[in-house]
Amino acid sequence: MSNPFLKQVFNKDKTFRPKRKFEPGTQRFELHKKAQASLNAGLDLRLAVQLPPGEDLNDWVAVHVVDFFNRVNLIY
Repeated sequence: MSNPFLKQVFNKDKTFRPKRKFEPGTQRFELHKKAQASLNAGLDLRLAVQLPPGEDLNDWVAVHVVDFFNRVNLIY
């Protein structure tokens, strides 16, 4: 037997937090559009972070850690 209450609680189309709506023309709206475009770009993240052939793992990790640190500092 299926419980209608449980179907309502676990409905994947609904969320507990309301979806944000940004006013067109604002900076937040533009950032939201860019974020959605990058999330829906179809980029395969496994290929993007894969170690290139012939590269040393330690060097590759060090370069990316420093790059990540610099980006976080810019944001902060």
